[in-house]
Amino acid sequence: MIYRNAAYAIYALAMTNALVAMPAHAANEVKAQPAANSSSHSENPVATSPDADIDLTGFWTQGGYKIVYFEQDGSRLTSRYTKRSADNKKNEIDFTATIHGNLVYGAHRAPFSRKLQKKCAHQIWVGMGLTLEANHRKLTGFRGNRTVDPKNCEVDNSETVDIIYTRMVDADGNPLK
Repeated sequence: MIYRNAAYAIYALAMTNALVAMPAHAANEVKAQPAANSSSHSENPVATSPDADIDLTGFWTQGGYKIVYFEQDGSRLTSRYTKRSADNKKNEIDFTATIHGNLVYGAHRAPFSRKLQKKCAHQIWVGMGLTLEANHRKLTGFRGNRTVDPKNCEVDNSETVDIIYTRMVDADGNPLK
C-alpha cells in the first residue's frame, strides 16, 4: 500500500509524456487526427494537445462544500481557499499543479491542523492527480494522505483520498470568475 502513491504518480507522468515518447511521425499523426466527437477537446490525454484552449480560472467547490479559486497561467494552475477555516487561511494555497491535456497533476496541501503543523513542523504537501471531464466542469482524482501521531510527530503515509472539484456556474451555466 505504501507504494500505491508512487505507482499513481509514475502512471500520471507516463500518461503525460506519451506524446514525447512517441516517434515524431506518430505524434504528428495523433495531433492531426480530428476528435471522434467533433468537440475541440477529447477525453483521451494522448489525443489532446497540451496547448489546448482550456481555461479553468474561476470558482470551484471541493467535495461540494469548500469553495476554492483556480488561477491558470498557461499550463500552471493554482487553487486557493476563499475563506478562513480551522485548517487554512483565506488565499492560502490548496494545490499547485500543471495542466497537460485533460490531466492535472501536482502537489496538494494535506489537511493538518495549524496546531499540529506548528508542533510537528512536517511537510504538508502530498502528490495529486486529477482528470478533467470533457465538459470542463468537473475534476476527479486523488491526493496522497498522511497520518501524524500528535504525541511523537511520527508520519505514516496512508491510503489515497478521492477528491472532486466541481466548477461553479451562474444561472446561465457560465463559469463564475
